[in-house]
Amino acid sequence: MRTLVIVAHPGLHEGSRINRELTETVRHHHEVTVHDLYQRYPDGHIDIEAEHQLLLQHDRIVFQFPFWWYSSPPLLKHWFDEVLTFGWAYGPGGDKLQGKEWGIA
Repeated sequence: MRTLVIVAHPGLHEGSRINRELTETVRHHHEVTVHDLYQRYPDGHIDIEAEHQLLLQHDRIVFQFPFWWYSSPPLLKHWFDEVLTFGWAYGPGGDKLQGKEWGIA
């Protein structure tokens, strides 16, 4: 089962201990792709088509992020709004992610 770990931590490499350790541990597992949103999109401009293709290539999607003020970091919220679109991820015809496993770390 191919697993995509979407990491959304603005200080992953500068100040994080736990999330950085989790990321480095899973990075070396077979059939796991680690996708660091803050590294990939430092300007916040998300390539929606590339993200769709990445999601389609994996069976399990895990979101790894620090829990801030009962929410997620801003780039992850922006990612949700931009990538999980009506007619693709939900709504009429929005069945592209059907059958995938989802998790939060």
